[in-house]
Amino acid sequence: MPKLLILSLALTILSLWLSTAFGGAAGDPGKRITLDTRWLCYYGDDRRVLDVEGYDLFILESEGIGELTDADKRGRICVGYISIGEADTYRWFWPDIAQKNWVHAANPDWPDARLIDPRSEEWHALIVEELAETIIHLGYDGFFLDTIDTIDTLLEEDADRFGGADDGMVGLIGKLRAAYPGAVIIANGGFSIVTRVARTVDAVMYESTQSTWRGNEKGGFTYGETAPEAKAWLRTRLNRTKAVGLPVLALEYADIGDKAMVDKAYDAARKTGVNPYVSVRDLHWFPGSESLPPPGGQ
Repeated sequence: MPKLLILSLALTILSLWLSTAFGGAAGDPGKRITLDTRWLCYYGDDRRVLDVEGYDLFILESEGIGELTDADKRGRICVGYISIGEADTYRWFWPDIAQKNWVHAANPDWPDARLIDPRSEEWHALIVEELAETIIHLGYDGFFLDTIDTIDTLLEEDADRFGGADDGMVGLIGKLRAAYPGAVIIANGGFSIVTRVARTVDAVMYESTQSTWRGNEKGGFTYGETAPEAKAWLRTRLNRTKAVGLPVLALEYADIGDKAMVDKAYDAARKTGVNPYVSVRDLHWFPGSESLPPPGGQ
């Protein structure tokens, strides 16, 4: 066989391998998620969310919803939640990692969540070999990766102590792509590493680009428009994320009972060229759930 032909075949094989290992048809930005993809995000355990029509992408809490069949998915993309920068104390694996030296302080906004040093190989193994594997085994199409921005918190706290946290997070996301080359992977935040994972993930979500929730002095929270300075800060990040070819999902927070507030959040987000979804702070609501009787006929 001529050397030129052998070289050509070798390059073709290498190209196909790289396509599979680092995205390709599975992971290339915009191949499966676009600005026209209708999506919802729900962290509850009410399986009636699967009856909601008109949506192409479901971001779900797999521990709440459980196993999905093809009949459940109906051709829709369903991804399972994984917190890769924090560990929740109510998760089944918490007792096994609670005393590890790579588990750190609580998130002040979510006291049940503990910051994780993403350089930990033990953490990587837990995420890739157990949590992600379980989600795929349950029938989900991929993963929604939350709390990536923990790396920024750690580096701001002590850049010397946590130096390389960003590399650790990039490595973890890369391991997920390598282990599950056909999975849909959505990153929540992670602007500081977005250019480094642009070929690894399918889309990036940013929260509260237009509408948000705020804690109040009574220990509760209220909804309102995102502050102008925060919008400006996010706008730069949105534009840079779009510039690397990734579709941007925008999760906005509003009082679902206030139609004017909800409509304003959708309209404002769409005008910035992102794909929005509006829900409540704890994400235990889905379209139509307010009109449904309680589960189990209670």
